Amino acid sequence: MLVCSLPALPPHFDAAPLPISPERLQDRLRMLEPADAEEMKRFMDVLVWSRTLPEKTDAAVVHRYGELLRRIGHPALREIAAAFMDVQMILTALRRRRLGLGPPEVGVGRWLDHVRRHFAEPDLGLGHVFPHLAALRQLLEADDVLAFHRALLEATWNRLKTRAADQYFSFEAVALYVARWELMRAWRERDAERGRAVFESLVSEALGEYADLPS
Repeated sequence: MLVCSLPALPPHFDAAPLPISPERLQDRLRMLEPADAEEMKRFMDVLVWSRTLPEKTDAAVVHRYGELLRRIGHPALREIAAAFMDVQMILTALRRRRLGLGPPEVGVGRWLDHVRRHFAEPDLGLGHVFPHLAALRQLLEADDVLAFHRALLEATWNRLKTRAADQYFSFEAVALYVARWELMRAWRERDAERGRAVFESLVSEALGEYADLPS
C-alpha cells in the first residue's frame, strides 16, 4: 500500500516540482510499522546530514557519522546511507588536492585508506568504481560549481535508479525512493540558492553607487 501510494519519480533529478511534498511524504511513511518508521527516520537523518555536514572539524564529522550510522539496523539502509558518505569522502579528497593540501588525515567510508594511497592519481584510483570521477574533477578544477553539483547528483541519481529497478514492494524500495527524492530536494535547494545569488547581484548592479549608502 505504501509503495503504491507514492507518486512516480521523474526520469531526472532536476525535474520540478517535487512529486510529493515533504509533509505528504512523511504522512505516507507513517504507513510503515512503527519499528520500520523509526528506522526510516534514522536513514533520512543520515541523508540530510550528509549534504550539510554542520560540524566544524573533520574529526567531528567522523564522530557524528559513526553515531548516525550505528543507529541504522537494516543492512540495505546502512549500505545506501554509507554510499552517500563515500561520495562525500571522495569529493573531500578532490577538493583538498585542488587546494594543494595533502590526503585527508581522518575520514569515513570504505575508500579512505584507498584514497590515501592513490591520492596523487587523477581519479584517486577509483575510476573503475566511479566512472564519472574524471568529469567531476575537470568541473572542480574549472571552478564550475553549479555544473559540478549537477553532475554529482546525476551520477548518484543514476546509481540509485539502477538499483531501484530490481526493487518493487520491499522496504528497500521505499528507502531508494526516499534517497532519490532527497536528491531532488537537494537540487531544488541549490537552485534556489543560485537564484537568490543572481537576484542579489542584479540588485547591486542596479543600485550601483547607492548600494553602499547607509539606510
